[in-house]
Amino acid sequence: MKESKFYKRSGFTMLEMMIIVVIIGIMAGLAVPSFMNWIPKMKLKNDARQNLNLLRQARSKSVSDNSQYGIYFDIANKQIHFFEDNNNPELTCYEPGSDSLVIPPVNLESNVSFGECLFNGDAVVFYPNGSASTSGSITVQDTTSDNFFTISVLASTGRVKME
Repeated sequence: MKESKFYKRSGFTMLEMMIIVVIIGIMAGLAVPSFMNWIPKMKLKNDARQNLNLLRQARSKSVSDNSQYGIYFDIANKQIHFFEDNNNPELTCYEPGSDSLVIPPVNLESNVSFGECLFNGDAVVFYPNGSASTSGSITVQDTTSDNFFTISVLASTGRVKME
């Protein structure tokens, strides 16, 4: 008896394909909860890095423009104000309406807030030589978990780091 051409073809049966689809579905179902926990952590890290970058940008701009620039942490409104300290530079603080904003205020994500702020007047000003008005730190924390980042500034050198 002659064999048919159809029996020698290779491929997947419908049953094998359905088993693969079920396995992929189960694996995706297991990954969704961990992915949902990952999103708030990424928002927190993004906001912490944004704070870090704005502080570094203020220091860099003060050196390049030979002027005083600073960052004010508006804890109540969850905003960051990047300003030029041109009204009363010897005070080294943010004076709304008097100091000019370099960029519009930056808002934090909904699940992120400021924790403890150890800067005098909730602001740090950088001098043209790169140093800062005060040493201190700001904590950026997730309101839904115990996760946080601390950003600190060293006054003598103006060094900004995140932990």
